[in-house]
Amino acid sequence: MKFISLFFSLFLLIGCGGGNSNSDQILVPPQNVAPQPLFNEVPIKLDDAISIYGQACPDPSFQFLIPVKINADNFVDFIAHFWCDSDNPAAIDDKPTEDALVAYLSDGLGGYSIDNQNVFGIEMPKLGGASRKYSRGDINNDGKDDFAFAMNWEDGRAAFDRESTATNYTEPTILLSNSDGYEVIRIGKPDWGHSVRVKDNKAFFAGHNAQTFQLNDSVWINVSEQFPELSFASFLIYDDFIINSVRKNDQQGLELIKNNQIISSLMTQEVFKVNFESWNNKGTGNYSELGVYNFGGENYFHGMTSEMCRQDDLIVATINASKLQEGEIIEGGFYSETDTVPIVMFAFYAIENEALVKKDIEIIGEEIEHNFNFFDCVDVNEDGQKDLVAQVFSQQWTEQDNNLGVPEVYIRNGDSFSNIDTSAWPTFSIDIDSQGYLYDVDSSGTHDLVMFPLKVNTSGAIEIYLSNKSITD
Repeated sequence: MKFISLFFSLFLLIGCGGGNSNSDQILVPPQNVAPQPLFNEVPIKLDDAISIYGQACPDPSFQFLIPVKINADNFVDFIAHFWCDSDNPAAIDDKPTEDALVAYLSDGLGGYSIDNQNVFGIEMPKLGGASRKYSRGDINNDGKDDFAFAMNWEDGRAAFDRESTATNYTEPTILLSNSDGYEVIRIGKPDWGHSVRVKDNKAFFAGHNAQTFQLNDSVWINVSEQFPELSFASFLIYDDFIINSVRKNDQQGLELIKNNQIISSLMTQEVFKVNFESWNNKGTGNYSELGVYNFGGENYFHGMTSEMCRQDDLIVATINASKLQEGEIIEGGFYSETDTVPIVMFAFYAIENEALVKKDIEIIGEEIEHNFNFFDCVDVNEDGQKDLVAQVFSQQWTEQDNNLGVPEVYIRNGDSFSNIDTSAWPTFSIDIDSQGYLYDVDSSGTHDLVMFPLKVNTSGAIEIYLSNKSITD
């Protein structure tokens, strides 16, 4: 009887699934899990802020959509800046360029609302003109991002003599964080602002003049005399150095400055000059001499370093220029900007033994005919290496491939970058000129796709496609 009882107990154990028998594995059907898409199919949409910018003008330029943490939820908030084009292009104008700020606050669930009153304290805040560039930092050391803006009134008004050029001047602007949101601070002397940087408690501005302001215990101190050499085109604060983009004596390139002294330079010699009519002088017959430079064996109009960032010890720069749509550029010829197409090329440098050195970095699949003003040096595939994300303009009137709001993404792999295939990515749903960038909007650890129009002549809507994984998975 003991034998029969033991046998029966073993039978029950086997019948109830004890152990790891082959029969159990056969009974479990295989699971077919669909691959997870890179981006969600349906975007988060932020409302058109026409109720705000429409009081300035109905079709402004959408200059910036800045991601920033304002409230305490996991989603990023946004501050947008819009400015209006001139009603009388190529005419002299001394009135301010109309503009508008808009704050979009997250509800923590993927929804956004416009809330200028709580963020800025007023419904219709302004920066004071057209913004050209901005820089992010924590100027007042409160743990929140502050922003400095290079400002001007360059909205298409005339700019062919000293009198008309001066009407492009306005004061630099700072968005300084406070307990509730942000305060707009106009500071310094009016200038044709173009470049800006923030480092620690200092805001550096450059236009036709250099201005620097330091915040000490809620008091702004003008320390411009300590930093007289800041380039209007572009400059980078690098430890104790300043790297300036310059054009002088028929040359253009970079200069390395320490203690207000030029200690190193890398310059390209101008090939020859032509006569050139810029876009804001179109049809006026006002031509100016313009240099032609040779990059990579090809001649371009007006090449100059326009933007820089730092990737650890590597300096990444963009050279903006333009090329003739048809034919060759002839010395002394007459050309208009309407005869050209813009190009943007990346270049790489390092500081070695207190000297600038050009680095031979390959970009596989670089697209130089996709025009853009700004790019980000950020690790977008979470591999510990900073990549390049170019916020290219998707302009419907151009003949080259159109990115339709998707940025150009160059992934770093050691000493080279590769242009990744984004053809399967979602695009901006509205058929208008647009641009985009990558940012971790929902704090998930992967980068999301943010897209918005260049100019609000049809819609000011914003679209955000949240990501489900790394963009290179």
